[in-house]
Amino acid sequence: MNIHVIGTVNGEVNEGMRNIATHISHAFEREHTVIYSGLRQLPKIVFDSKKADVTIIFAWADKRIYELVRAVSAICDNVWVVLVQKPDEEFLTLTREKPLGCSYLYIFDDDVKGLTVAEGKTLKRFAVGINTEKFVPPAGVDTKALKEKYGFDTEKPLVLHVGHCSGGRGLEDFLQIRGAQRLIIASGMFEDEELVKSLEDDGVTIMSGYLENVEEIFQMADAYLFPTRSTENVISIPLSVMEALACGVPVIGYRTFGNLNSIGCTDGAVTFIDSPEEIDGVLPEVVAKKSEVSMLRNTGSWNDTADEILRTISEKV
Repeated sequence: MNIHVIGTVNGEVNEGMRNIATHISHAFEREHTVIYSGLRQLPKIVFDSKKADVTIIFAWADKRIYELVRAVSAICDNVWVVLVQKPDEEFLTLTREKPLGCSYLYIFDDDVKGLTVAEGKTLKRFAVGINTEKFVPPAGVDTKALKEKYGFDTEKPLVLHVGHCSGGRGLEDFLQIRGAQRLIIASGMFEDEELVKSLEDDGVTIMSGYLENVEEIFQMADAYLFPTRSTENVISIPLSVMEALACGVPVIGYRTFGNLNSIGCTDGAVTFIDSPEEIDGVLPEVVAKKSEVSMLRNTGSWNDTADEILRTISEKV
């Protein structure tokens, strides 16, 4: 089967949609021919869509993607749009006025509320995977040596976050932490310079850019802080939270971000708070939960996810 992937797949998995697109696409390559087009490569998109048995678009669904899907679905009969967060309101309005000739893959039920699907097209939820070989608990790993390697005090707990250092994600909550060392692995994308400066001035360590061995960072961390309160600024199922839990790292998150409840994990793996002032108070009990085994339940690999999607899209070929 010739699979045409439209999106950003460049080997760096430092952003949610890119992470999902890269892992799923590379898993497709095990048994199928995968052709890649960038979102701005319009002549190539047209050419490649004509050759494809199926075209899959990995992008946030807004008006621009609506127009792109209209064009591609006129060329390829089997078009799928992958939704990893709620579409733009204009996209939803346009689909109500004129449904697109495509099917949809999505990861969270709330994201497809208000979406109008054309007759004969499919709406299918899929399970997010992780790299189950890379993100593993630190059993047999000298976590003190890892802290020394990255320049941290081996006797003090370390609180971690991995993601964009941008506004709206709650990273200023790291300024409230006084009971632990603080580390943010920033993707290098969408950075808020004023926020970065305020964090660094307060002693927060920020490492920017893609880290090939980011699993070492997770393994040496004692707690993971996911400070985002709203789904507007992140994908609906945060992959970094799943990766932390897979490495045996307990998570602190906000009750207002209810999507965390959709991640299958062991009891107590996620500690919920209502305000940043609570972080220092819950840290000792959270740090004590760090585990030598994964805190995730029944989470498959990206190959499992890709196989699930292949079964779905093959039915339309």
